[in-house]
Formats: sequence, C-alpha cells, structure tokens
Amino acid sequence: MKLYELAMTPSARRVNIFLKELGLDEQEIGLKRESLNLRAGDNLSDQFKAISVNGRIPVLALDDGQTLCESVAICRYFDEITAPAHSLFGDTPLEKAQVEMWQRICELQGLFVAFQAFRNITKVYEDRERCVEAWGQECSGIVNLAT
Repeated sequence: MKLYELAMTPSARRVNIFLKELGLDEQEIGLKRESLNLRAGDNLSDQFKAISVNGRIPVLALDDGQTLCESVAICRYFDEITAPAHSLFGDTPLEKAQVEMWQRICELQGLFVAFQAFRNITKVYEDRERCVEAWGQECSGIVNLAT
C-alpha cells in the first residue's frame, strides 16, 4: 500500500493521527508513503489524477491497484482491516451514528469554513482558483464564532 500525502495538511494529519490511535506498525502492514508538493502542482499531474478521483490528497493506493481518496474513507479502511477491539468509528449502531454526526458537524461547520478562510485570505492557490478575500474574511469570522 502507498499513502500519497503532504503530512502538514489537515486531511493527511487526520489519517496520521488515526493510524497512531490504532497503534498500527506501518512496516508490518506494508504501508509506504509518498509526499507530494501541492504548491508545485504535483496533484494536478495526469499521473496523479489517474489515481485520485478528486485530484486531492490523501490517497491510499492498494496493492491490487484500487485507490481510496478522502481521509475518512482511508481511516475507515484501516479500521476495518485491523479490526480493533473497539472501533474508532463506534461499536454500536448509536455510537457509529454519533461518530458520523460529530464528524459531519466538525467538517461542515469548522474544517471546510477554515479551509475557505485560509485559501481566500492567503491566496495560496490563486494560480489555479479565484480567491475572494472578502469571502475569506467572512469565513474567518464564522470560524472565530465557533471557537
């Protein structure tokens, strides 16, 4: 297996934290890593787009050629293949639903808004997307209200 990532990004950090919480030995499960340079556009290459449905990281490439993108999907895969005594996604129907509920709340009301603030205020990707500083400021205010 190979995990394509940029360790400092929130989505990659989510996967890395999850793997640590599972206590996985990456060598034991055969996990290799490849760090991409997003600023240089590594994720925009035809080669990368061939393995990533959404052109983003992280992406987990399985030994049989199948790939998974999106951090939560990757975490669910590792949770399933390791079958921990207590799943980090919950053991009962209620626990599973609660984990999903909180995950969506954190993503939609926190993470996505913070991404929009960062991308639009810093204009880090203005070479490939339209940045609207006023939208970034608005999002920044929303994130600050939530803290």
